[in-house]
Amino acid sequence: MTSSIEYGAILVVSAIDGIMSQTAEQIMIAQHMGMQHIVVFMNKCDMVDDMEMLELVEMGIRDQLYQCGFVGSDIPFIYGSALKALEDPDGEWGDKIMELLDAVDKYILDSQPEMDQASSIHTKFTAEVYMLDINEGGRDTGYFDGDCLQFYFKTTDVTGEIQLPIEIDMAMPGETLDITIELIQPIKITEEEPFIIRNDKCTVGLGRISTIIE
Repeated sequence: MTSSIEYGAILVVSAIDGIMSQTAEQIMIAQHMGMQHIVVFMNKCDMVDDMEMLELVEMGIRDQLYQCGFVGSDIPFIYGSALKALEDPDGEWGDKIMELLDAVDKYILDSQPEMDQASSIHTKFTAEVYMLDINEGGRDTGYFDGDCLQFYFKTTDVTGEIQLPIEIDMAMPGETLDITIELIQPIKITEEEPFIIRNDKCTVGLGRISTIIE
């Protein structure tokens, strides 16, 4: 999933494999981060001869997007092949990349909201977080007070330490709870801003800032 996480994304899906676990995870993250616009690039279409199969894959992706709150019927789908486009930029597959860029211009960039000027830099805040369970791509082990994780806010990422409520010894995957987070460096954030929690390059939680402390 690429493009600016603040405004929209290009969702790349293999026409051969269709929706996989990471596809559903990426759509869930896009919805949590408040994205309104997604363009789908179906890659490796040169390896699928059956147009009906491509249409079935598209239907499955649109249904997954709809379940996550996107207007699936309005989302642009581009059938292409990144490899073939690299091999022959001036051919039909190269044209598909230009079609993708045009869809991004019209569907994502033209819809960008005005920049929020109210943010200021902070390092410590409380947040409501949901820790993904193992079936959602999360960890199979718990989280302890003082654990350091990676926090992604729109296009900024920074390491931070979690502080659990005093009555909780360990937070388990699948739980929703209120925690305090202290970042190792100040960044621009606002209350109610969503963020993603990652560990070892995997998404393990979703959160939203409740109260900024300092």
